[in-house]
Amino acid sequence: MLDTWRGLHADTQVGVAAGPKAQLSTLALTVQLDSFTKIKEMMDTMVAELKNQQQEEVDFKAYCTKEFNTNEKAVYEKTQEKKDLDEKIEKLGILLAKLAKDIAKVKKQIADTQVEIKKASENREGENAEFQTTVADQRATQVILKKAFMRL
Repeated sequence: MLDTWRGLHADTQVGVAAGPKAQLSTLALTVQLDSFTKIKEMMDTMVAELKNQQQEEVDFKAYCTKEFNTNEKAVYEKTQEKKDLDEKIEKLGILLAKLAKDIAKVKKQIADTQVEIKKASENREGENAEFQTTVADQRATQVILKKAFMRL
């Protein structure tokens, strides 16, 4: 086609009137220009699509970075919380052991106190029996003294 155009151009310079050759060359140029315009439009469309894809990738990367940072922060917070809870568990375990020892000690004291109460109760019963005997003896002595006083 380009050769045709060149041929037409050469003929025009020579002074040949515009005829079918000239029309054919104009048509060929128009077809070539139309193809180039379509290719340019397609390239512009592709560039626009690539820019859209690039923007989508930038947005996606920003989203991923944000989510990664959020996740990293949550992991750090949970790690700290776990550490705090582990320390609390350890302290409570120590407190539990101490309280178990205190409970055992108090139970022993209660048992000792109950034994002492039982002994004291037995002692009081013995002393009460002795006291009752003494009171009975004193009453009997009073009765005897009253009888003796009455005879006198």
